[in-house]
Amino acid sequence: MQRLMYKLIATLISMLACFPIFAQDVELSWEKGLAFLPDSFFPKSPTAISIDIKFPVVIYLHGCNGINYAHDVSWAREIAKQNFIVVLPDSMVRPNRRPNCDPQLKRGTNSFPQAHDYRQEEITYALEQIEKRGWVDKGNIFLMGFSEGGIATARSMHGEFKGLIILGWTCTTKGQFGGGIFATKDVPVLAIASIDDEWFKGTTLQGRCIDAAVGHKVIQVDIPGREHTTFHSMQARAAVIKFLRENIQ
Repeated sequence: MQRLMYKLIATLISMLACFPIFAQDVELSWEKGLAFLPDSFFPKSPTAISIDIKFPVVIYLHGCNGINYAHDVSWAREIAKQNFIVVLPDSMVRPNRRPNCDPQLKRGTNSFPQAHDYRQEEITYALEQIEKRGWVDKGNIFLMGFSEGGIATARSMHGEFKGLIILGWTCTTKGQFGGGIFATKDVPVLAIASIDDEWFKGTTLQGRCIDAAVGHKVIQVDIPGREHTTFHSMQARAAVIKFLRENIQ
């Protein structure tokens, strides 16, 4: 009997080892995320969208501190007005998730290094969910991210996206995150960051995505100033709208 018990325990451990550690809660980032529709100012859960019309979709990834209403939601509302549905997965609702940065110091802290793996899981899960929905124009799905979400966007290797929009990240090849753009070179990219971004100025992460993306089709927009955020810039807003319109099928 004791031998049988040990065998059952060993089998159970072996079965559990086959499942990714993070996959058990990644669905929360989708279920508790926000979605903005073209005709609505207020968000709803992505699971609550029930419409018969197909829309192009932008998956928007927030920064290291979670969804920021002044910045991320402003971007979502602006893009939704262009006849898109914008979905914002919420990474911070996952159990034991912690920020991987210090906004006071304006630096990444590496206090939660799993964050970068989490974000890739959330992209994959969101894309899987979106492709199941009847309200999605499946030929026109874009990925957009700010700061930590911009890192995740640059590192995404999915080939389904019509374009990538990287905000507040430099795509540098130095540092702990791994640099460059990981998508295939046929995926168009828009990169927007302040020239003297205070999070990167004078560090090994200072740089520009266009300079770290050999062979990729990158449009680089350099915003004057030190601001890490981007929505305040009329130049940035115009560039995003132009990029989406030019790359939609």
